[in-house]
Amino acid sequence: MTKQEYINYKRTNQMKVIYEYYKEKFDHKKHKPFLPEQEFYVYIQMNRDLNETYIKVANYYDSYFNVVTILDEKGNIITAF
Repeated sequence: MTKQEYINYKRTNQMKVIYEYYKEKFDHKKHKPFLPEQEFYVYIQMNRDLNETYIKVANYYDSYFNVVTILDEKGNIITAF
């Protein structure tokens, strides 16, 4: 995932950010099976708090891509760069 793709997903599809992280970190030698996107969403909702997971993943990518996000008073994204 590129920086621009990340920023776009962050604005429009935060669940996609989590799936992209899963794809990036999945080790085919240690883990099986690799889950398709729709199955991944079902599974992760059973085992993780999605808001907490998204915050951790977004913090990782914000740091990795050096992204700054500006939010409004309600926590909605105004811009990310």
